Amino acid sequence: MTFPVVAGGLTLVDLLLMLAPVAVVPMGLRLAPLQGKVSNRLLGLARLVQPVGAVAALASFMFPPGWLSGWLAAGWLAACAVASLAGLAEVIEERSVGPAHLLPAVALGFLSVGAAWLVAYRGGIDLGYAPVIEELTAVHFHYAGFAATMMAALTLARVTTTRPRWRVITVAAGWLVMLGVPVTAAGVATGSGLLTVIGPIGLAVGVLTMSGITGFIVVPGLPGPASRWLLGLSAGGVVIPMLLGVDYAMGRVLPVPSLDLRTMALVHGDLNALVFALLGFAGWLLVKRAEQ
Repeated sequence: MTFPVVAGGLTLVDLLLMLAPVAVVPMGLRLAPLQGKVSNRLLGLARLVQPVGAVAALASFMFPPGWLSGWLAAGWLAACAVASLAGLAEVIEERSVGPAHLLPAVALGFLSVGAAWLVAYRGGIDLGYAPVIEELTAVHFHYAGFAATMMAALTLARVTTTRPRWRVITVAAGWLVMLGVPVTAAGVATGSGLLTVIGPIGLAVGVLTMSGITGFIVVPGLPGPASRWLLGLSAGGVVIPMLLGVDYAMGRVLPVPSLDLRTMALVHGDLNALVFALLGFAGWLLVKRAEQ
């Protein structure tokens, strides 16, 4: 299937995918709570080359799928690879796979996975899946992978310093997000009914738990009304898309009513990208600025 064209020959899914390198990823890179010296230097380099990679990613949509579009998309993959190296350096440098280090590292790793799928999609590379699946997988790893996991890392860092009694629950939510992202993708890739259901349920429980802690525990203590409003909207806005994601996944293997893929892209995709990720990162940036 193909998605309806919205503007300039681009579909809604195209636009959501293009939003990631332009707005969502640069904000996430500025917020990544890395602690090592080397990892932060690499993160700084990633932030430096990110705009070049973003331009390359956008340019890849200006041409039909093929070798030119693929090579342009590879520019975004190169920028994301630097960010992923920063995540790897964090774990090695700090000699820890504790959640405070692992969550942002995994988020940065997911970024390269999403970029690789973008290369496959724009390059017209046949990996055994329909182009629409390649594009949706790229979207999945940019938003559910990078954005949601980074959001979990930011929430964990906050409760660790301000509300430590909530740390255990936040860590559990972070693990569900980290595991739910690849399991969901594996369910789509393999067609396994078990993984198709378990992945989205685990991901949804993790994201909803993390967002609940953000909305009810973290937000009331944040400086400034703007950051509270943005993070409150982000936390509340993710409820519907997560529940719809579980319902859609279950509808693929069980006789339960669910939305079609096009409607899911409109509702689930828009709310996740524009409300949860975009507003959430904007809120965390305001918190960071207020406390510097």
